[in-house]
Amino acid sequence: MDFSYSANPYRPPFVRRALQRAKIDRYPYCNDRFERGIRDKYRIPQEVVITAGITELIQIIISYFRRRRIVSLRSTYGEYARTARLFGSELEIITDPDPDIAVLTPKKEDVLFFANPNNPTGKYYKYVNELAEQAEAKGFMLILDEAFIDFVDSVVPYDINDNVVVMRSFSKAYNLSGIRIGYAIASKPLAERFREMRLPWGIGSLGCAFIEEILKDREFLPNSLKKIRRERRRISETTGLRTDSNYFLASMGDAKVAVNRLKQKGILVRDCSSFGLPDAIRFSIRSKKDNDLLLSSLKDMEVMPPDYVSFE
Repeated sequence: MDFSYSANPYRPPFVRRALQRAKIDRYPYCNDRFERGIRDKYRIPQEVVITAGITELIQIIISYFRRRRIVSLRSTYGEYARTARLFGSELEIITDPDPDIAVLTPKKEDVLFFANPNNPTGKYYKYVNELAEQAEAKGFMLILDEAFIDFVDSVVPYDINDNVVVMRSFSKAYNLSGIRIGYAIASKPLAERFREMRLPWGIGSLGCAFIEEILKDREFLPNSLKKIRRERRRISETTGLRTDSNYFLASMGDAKVAVNRLKQKGILVRDCSSFGLPDAIRFSIRSKKDNDLLLSSLKDMEVMPPDYVSFE
C-alpha cells in the first residue's frame, strides 16, 4: 500500500469520460481557451500559462533566468536545484528546514523558489504576503510552488506583482500525476515569454480533455477535501504529528530502518534522507481504511513530530 505518493487518494468521476473524449489523432489546440477558463474559474486577474506540469514550468523559468542566481531550500522539492545545475546556474541552498522569513535573504536579481506548503514538511507559511512584498521592494524574483495549496485550510491573500510567479498543478488535488497539467500565474510580459518557451502541444490531447472536465467540476474536489481533512485531524490527534497539507512528516530516529520495517508489512512511505532529513519519513493521507492499517503498523514504532519544524 503506497503512502509515499502524496496526492488525493480519491479518483475523479470523470476519468473515463475524459479518456473517451480525448482526440488522440490530432494536435491539440486548447491552451488559449483553457487559460481563459482557468482565469475565470479561479478569478485570477493576472495571465495564466498552461504547461506540461510544474516540471516543465521549472525548466522554463530557470532557463529564462539562467544567468541569475537560483536560491532554494535544502529540504524541499529537489527539482529546483537539479534543474538549476542542469542549466549551469549559480545555486545557493538554504539549509534550515523551517526557515523564518529573516533567513530568506535573496539579493537583487536572485530567483527564490519557495514551495508553500513545503514538501516534505507539510508546513504552510503565512508570511507569503510579506515575502511577495519583499520581492518587489528588493528586486528579486519569487517563484511560489503551490502544488499542494488546495489542501491548506486557510490561505493568506497576497499580491502577485511583477516579481512573483505562481506555479500550480492539478496533479495532486485531482490525483492526475500521469496527466501532466500545470500552469503559471504571472505578469503579462513574463507570461508571453513563457508561452514562447514551452513545448508545442506539451500537455497533449489527454491534458486538454482533463482540463475541460476539471473546469466543470463543482463537487468532486470539495467533497474529497472534506474527507482528507477529516482524516488529517484524526491522524494528528492519534500521532501528535502536524501538517497543513495532505501528508505528514514524522521523525523516526532512522528513516531507512523505519522504511524497511513498514515495507515488510506491505506499506510504502517516503524516506526523507534525500531532503537532508535522515531521521524522517513522509506518508500521505489515504482513505480511513488505509490509514487505519498505517496507524496500526506505527503503534510499535517511535513516531515523533520533527523538532526542527514548528507549526505554532
